Amino acid sequence: MSTLVNLSPRDVSLLRLLSWTPATTALLFRASSAFEGEPFINERRLRERLQSLCGAGAVRFWPMAQAGGGLQNYYKLTPLGFDMTCGIEAPRPSRAFFAEVSPSLVVHTFRLAEAIVETFRACSARRVTIERFIRENELAFTAGDKQVQPDCFFRLAAARRLFNLAFEIDNSMASVDANATNSIRQKLTTYERYQEMLLSQWLAAGKKWERPRFRVVFLTQSISRAYHILALASEIARTPSRRLVYAAPLDTFVTDSDPLFASLFLDHAGNWQSLVNLHPTAPCLKAPVRLAKPVDSPLAVC
Repeated sequence: MSTLVNLSPRDVSLLRLLSWTPATTALLFRASSAFEGEPFINERRLRERLQSLCGAGAVRFWPMAQAGGGLQNYYKLTPLGFDMTCGIEAPRPSRAFFAEVSPSLVVHTFRLAEAIVETFRACSARRVTIERFIRENELAFTAGDKQVQPDCFFRLAAARRLFNLAFEIDNSMASVDANATNSIRQKLTTYERYQEMLLSQWLAAGKKWERPRFRVVFLTQSISRAYHILALASEIARTPSRRLVYAAPLDTFVTDSDPLFASLFLDHAGNWQSLVNLHPTAPCLKAPVRLAKPVDSPLAVC
């Protein structure tokens, strides 16, 4: 049975974030610095408020094991909570959106949640506007008979510039250089073809709208994996000067004090980049990195 609850601006911010991703108490507490009104002063106060929202039928929770031992709760919106947040006319996500996270998806889901929360927090800290956010499985880039779905998509605005970011959470599970449907090679090839298609349409129309450009942001488990992905991106790139793919370890991104503006990412040419770069022609003081594909086996047949 639900109970009535009056939503504060802070509650609305919390529910909005949960409409993007499930989140643990720790992640929600970190994100609360970007909520409307005052942030939660500690996790106990946050848990008390989450209990009230659960009592109102807006939120559900499930326990999850922590890396250091013990359990922590993670939270999701209910259908009622989604209607309260997005409006009753907004199309509801699939039933899986409201259900317990499958054990096989826990690692991926909460690594993605870390990236979303950090981007949300960093945008508030640096006064970057989130013009649009698209959840996992709700966006597809299609080029010919190929399709790729980023794990999430942000459209950011700062200083009258727009930054379109398609995030890929890489858990080192998919093969990098293979022809399998879910391989990194297939993803990179499809992103390249999609960007080419957008630019061709823009040129054919006489450049009547903003130049269509986006970045594919791979957040990896290690720097070596990032190097491997970028070396392949360099091989696939149809236009070497176009910076389509960025990569960096997820831990580097979520622990940096200025993750949007700091030069944390490498592109396929080994140059350091930031996600929000207001001065793209300014030289970067960090030395470029030489990227090379690793040799899988010296005995492999060429």
